[in-house]
Amino acid sequence: MSARKLQCLRLPRQGASLPLIYEDESGGPDPRRVQAPELNTCLDAVATTLSNPNRALLRRVFIAEDKSKYVSVAYPARHYQQLAEFGGAKKLPLLLNVQQLQTMAENIATLCDALGTNEHYMKDGDFRMNTTASYRIAGVYLGKQYLTFTYEELRNLAYVMYMIQNQMTFYIAAMTDVIAYIDTAHSSTTYVEPPSTANTSINYYQLFEELKSVF
Repeated sequence: MSARKLQCLRLPRQGASLPLIYEDESGGPDPRRVQAPELNTCLDAVATTLSNPNRALLRRVFIAEDKSKYVSVAYPARHYQQLAEFGGAKKLPLLLNVQQLQTMAENIATLCDALGTNEHYMKDGDFRMNTTASYRIAGVYLGKQYLTFTYEELRNLAYVMYMIQNQMTFYIAAMTDVIAYIDTAHSSTTYVEPPSTANTSINYYQLFEELKSVF
């Protein structure tokens, strides 16, 4: 079994590998060599966030071992809106606002328990969550769009949900500085330092790299 297999019912082991931020000759982070904005597993995501919990711009976190499902906050393709994006293979992603994300957080543990015991559960409304007729499969719906989750995928998502919410809180607080930085840096070919008054919750090296992948 791969050492990187998803293991989301326990905290990361000491010394778990983290995404690399390379250093330049002066010992500082080199923005030209920041690792691509994704993490392979939710285990890596928890380890990274615990090592630096006050930085926003969550990288894409896969909650399925085959990378068929992921979650991200304020991903560049969504123009840095205050949205949590839940994506799946061959499916349009669900884009949840802050209130919908809170609803998911409040209900995901109960839904997961219902899947584990193969019981029926329904959270109704325009944004809804429920068990399905298929064994240990849950559905999450936003209007006519939906994603399905296996029991293992839902457990993985439940394990990192607190982190998703915290990242959203940090991001909303820094939104004004994020937009100002984008306006300043999007046309530059070299890294632009943020002003000294900029919100320190944002990883501006990562933000600049992601800008270059979009513009």
